[in-house]
Order: sequence, then C-alpha cells, then structure tokens
Amino acid sequence: MNLSIDLSCFFDGSLGYDLKSTEDYKKNLEICNLASEKLILEIKNKNNEIVNSFSWDYQNHTKIERDKIIKKKNQLVIGIGGSSAGAKAISMYLGNNVFFFDNYDPLYISKFFQNSNVKNFTIYVISKSGNTFETLAMLNLTYQHLLKISNKADIAKNMIVITEDSENLLSNFAKKKGLKIVTHNKKIGGRYSVFSETAMMLFDLDAKKISDSAESVISKLIENKQDDHCNPVINAAVILTLKSTNSINFNINLLYDYSLKNYSYWFHQLFAESLGKNEGAITPMTSICPKDHHSMMQLFVGGPKDKLFNIYPPSNDIHFDNFSSFNLGDIEKKTPGNLLKSQYLGLLKTFKNQKIPYRIFNYGNRQNHKIENLFELFSYNILETIILGYAQNINPYDQPAVEQIKTNTFTA
Repeated sequence: MNLSIDLSCFFDGSLGYDLKSTEDYKKNLEICNLASEKLILEIKNKNNEIVNSFSWDYQNHTKIERDKIIKKKNQLVIGIGGSSAGAKAISMYLGNNVFFFDNYDPLYISKFFQNSNVKNFTIYVISKSGNTFETLAMLNLTYQHLLKISNKADIAKNMIVITEDSENLLSNFAKKKGLKIVTHNKKIGGRYSVFSETAMMLFDLDAKKISDSAESVISKLIENKQDDHCNPVINAAVILTLKSTNSINFNINLLYDYSLKNYSYWFHQLFAESLGKNEGAITPMTSICPKDHHSMMQLFVGGPKDKLFNIYPPSNDIHFDNFSSFNLGDIEKKTPGNLLKSQYLGLLKTFKNQKIPYRIFNYGNRQNHKIENLFELFSYNILETIILGYAQNINPYDQPAVEQIKTNTFTA
C-alpha cells in the first residue's frame, strides 16, 4: 500500500491535547469499531456491491466489456454527478483526453459544438436511473447536433449508453436508435460507482492494479490495528471527536498536487451526499495551493477554528532542474520543487503554531504508481465515509433531499 496518513498532531500534544486520553475519543472509537464490524461482515459475506466492485473479478469483467468498444482518439462523457465525477477525476490525474458535459449549461454546450467536431468523438451517455433529466437534455442537444453533421449509422457506432437494466427513458432511446448499451450495476449508487462501469469503461487500466490497490485498503479495515493511522476506523473516530469537541464544520482537502483537483470534487459529492443529512453535518471543501495562500489562507488561519484539513503534499517528482539567474529574487536560491515544498512546510509550521487540526495524506512514488495511488484514495474515502455513516446512524447510500429537488423541478 502506497498511501500513508499522518495523524500525529492529534496524539502528540502539538495541538494541545492527546485524543487517546480523552473520553470523547474512546467513546467514538468504540462506536466506529462497531460500525466497521458491520461493514466488514458485509464485505466477508459479499453483501456490499460497492466493495464487491473493488474485486479483480469485477474489474476484469468490465475490462472485457471495455475491450469490445472501438474508441476514437477523443472521448466525450455526458453525465451528471456520480455518473461523471469519478471518470473526470481519473482523466485529470492521468492527463487523458476526455471531455465532459457534466453540468447542464446550453451556452457551454453550444460553444463546444462550435469548436469541436463531435462526430470524431466516442460519446458515453451515463445515467444509472436512465431518467436524470439534465443528462437527457444534454443527450437531446448532442444527438440533435450530430444529425446535422453525421448519419444515424455512424452515430450508433460512436455512442455508448451506460444505464441500469430497466424500463427508463435513456434505455428506451438507446434501443430505438440502435446504440450500444452497457448495463450499470443497480446496487451501486452514482457517487460510489468509480470502480464500476461508470468510470472504468473509459480507461484502459490494469484490472489487477486497481483491485490490488483497493484490497490493500480493505486489509487495513479488516486488520483494524488501533495504532495504524491508515485504518479508516481510527480516522473516522478522530473526525467524530473533532466534530463534538472542536465544533468542526468543514472538511477541507488542501492540495499541493493540482492533478487531484477533480478527485477532490469527486470527494465533495461522496461526503456531502452520503453524510449531509442533519443539522450537524460537516461541509466538504477544496483548497488549491499555493494559489489559495493568497486568498483563502487568511480565513483558514485567522478565522474560526472550525475546520479539519486533509493535506496532500507536493510531489517529489522533478519536472524542472532549477531556476535561471534572472535576478528575480529569493526563488532563484531554491529549485522549483523545493520552492513548493518550502511553501508546504511553511503551512505546516503555521498550522502547528495556531493549533489547527490536520491530516497528511502521503501516497508514495507518484510517477511509478499513479494508478495505485489514485485508487487507494478512492477506496479509502469510500470506506471511511460508509463507517462515518454507520457510526452516526445515517444511511450513507440514499439522498432524499436530492430526490425532493428533482420532484419540485417539474412542479414549480
């Protein structure tokens, strides 16, 4: 496992306390242990289809289906929320040439059609339910445009629909137009679907690397070592304790690796939609550094201490050897990589001095293990989120408020 999580500041007194010695932490650890036992039982009995999708069997089956598709150089994904968020995270992290219609914006779609020859794209239309109206609207506009520049036979060759096996609007459209349909697993909700057909149909990834990455995280859960900072049970107990004792309201991913931006946005949906179901819910956020040193950091350091930071340090990879001597100040005394690392270390020192709670997510060699790194992060966050839901007696799989908005959209 490449991923390591540093929780030292919560136990070494640098924040003014040692959580292990507090009754709140002991109580929350007991609650999270019970929650983990429930999840572990589901995993051992193969009753949790989300975790089942981590397996080599699931990944290999998806790869076989993926290899049947003849892809063009460019790919376009039409899908909202969990139907596109995981794929968008993978695409940005790996630098793939995938484009997304992931927000219903007619102006953006119109400009995209003006600037891109869409008939040269493989197009994926993704909706688990098949009735997501924003996705259907974007499909309508795309198909309408394609009819003007292509023919129905060519469109059918290059458009793939991913939806569940049911009577739904998207499935009916695909059958009528002769489009290829890939069946979406009914038991995996969109925000948990990054290991399923939703994202994995797009990328030629090694099934074993993906499953091994996820299994390494599951093993941390099952081992449940009480001193292992990579144990999602320990991390969940820390979060619940901070929530009750420090009045934490925000869970912020603070990134020094810009390629993780869309991963963090994927996390937004996972955390918010799974756990945002009561007045005490914690709000996820993303902060891009060092850019936000010049905007958000004043608030983070000088504002209310109601935030937990998940810090993703800069990579050790070398992209530039040095700065040239152009008389541009102190930056020229450092290497480009060391400058970013110095900013990160300066932030850590400031957080310690101000007693601001944080976790550090380190994930090994980024150049040689990019796939493993990302899928360890995906699987880790999924397990931690489920445990937090179970520990708080929250159903982490539904989204009742979202369904209410959908209903009201067409009755307003």
